[in-house]
Amino acid sequence: MRRFIAVLPFLACAVCALAQNTKIDSKRMDAIHEATVARLRTQIDVWFDRGDYPRLTQCLRYLATAEPGDYEAQTDLGWMLENMERYDEALAVYMRYRKAFPNQPDAAFPEAYFYFTHRAYAKVPPLLEPTLEAHPHPDSFRILAHAYDRLGLLADSKRTWEALIAWHPNDLAAKANLEKVVKKINGQSHTAR
Repeated sequence: MRRFIAVLPFLACAVCALAQNTKIDSKRMDAIHEATVARLRTQIDVWFDRGDYPRLTQCLRYLATAEPGDYEAQTDLGWMLENMERYDEALAVYMRYRKAFPNQPDAAFPEAYFYFTHRAYAKVPPLLEPTLEAHPHPDSFRILAHAYDRLGLLADSKRTWEALIAWHPNDLAAKANLEKVVKKINGQSHTAR
């Protein structure tokens, strides 16, 4: 079974090459590709449970290459590299994804989150601020607002929380965070007098 899994990506490539030389239906090729990816994802779970991280990482590299626009494939690879303390490689995956898909609203989030978790807060706003108009995942707003707060840019933090609440009016955590920022702003204005 292990040999079959190791050969599966190469088999898929061979089928693709064959399809270029013959007239195979594109729907059939898509089905073969989807089946290959599904099988690899299943095997990834097995390797993760067994602690076989080198093999798992290699498979994730294949998926990230085979599916360059797949957010999950890219972030899974980056996450695994971070878990193995290969931070430079993880950051390279996130940067490559952001640069390859600049029009996807969430493409900058993995890189921005990486910087945020490594306390490089100043690198977060240039990545996430331009994405807000495209309505990315609410976590982009949250990370950006917290980064502004940690940088002492409270007015920007307040503006970001307000933008998230305008889009998601029932987000109680965002309302609570906005309230904290407003209290900080009011506290600063009282101490400045």
